[in-house]
Amino acid sequence: MLRFVALLALVGLAVCDDCCTTEDRKEVQTLWSEIWSAQFTGRRVQVAQAVFEDLFRRDPESKNLFKRVNVDDMNSPEFHAHCIRVVNGLDTVIGLLDDPDTLKSQLEHLAQQHKERDGIHKTHFDEMSHAFGAVMPQVSSCFNPDAWNRCFGSIATKIASLLED
Repeated sequence: MLRFVALLALVGLAVCDDCCTTEDRKEVQTLWSEIWSAQFTGRRVQVAQAVFEDLFRRDPESKNLFKRVNVDDMNSPEFHAHCIRVVNGLDTVIGLLDDPDTLKSQLEHLAQQHKERDGIHKTHFDEMSHAFGAVMPQVSSCFNPDAWNRCFGSIATKIASLLED
């Protein structure tokens, strides 16, 4: 019987390799709250800009998706406002990681919003995941890439769920 339970546990871990566990959620929420605490409000734009710079290095064509927010001048008020919207949206979602029903509703809402934007594909969310994964270790001394990737990957996958590849 013990072998059967152990086998089920291993199968569960293999199937759920990208699951955001309870421990992952707590770790990501703690990391995020440390980075996003009130004393560091000015850094939000800088972090978001760094993420977008990484995204544009990885996928130069993705820059065209942000023309309406004056991406050609990444220091413009329009692009700064966009950066704040992105990180505030992520802040909301991370805050909801331990409230599955509300999180699901919020992610469905974000999925619909992104579906309505022309030219956005699932691959853009893969690239955004990589960009956040590259920037976050630079702003956190205790960054856990596995927990972050599982939780952020799950978030990005759900937001991109209504998009084409």
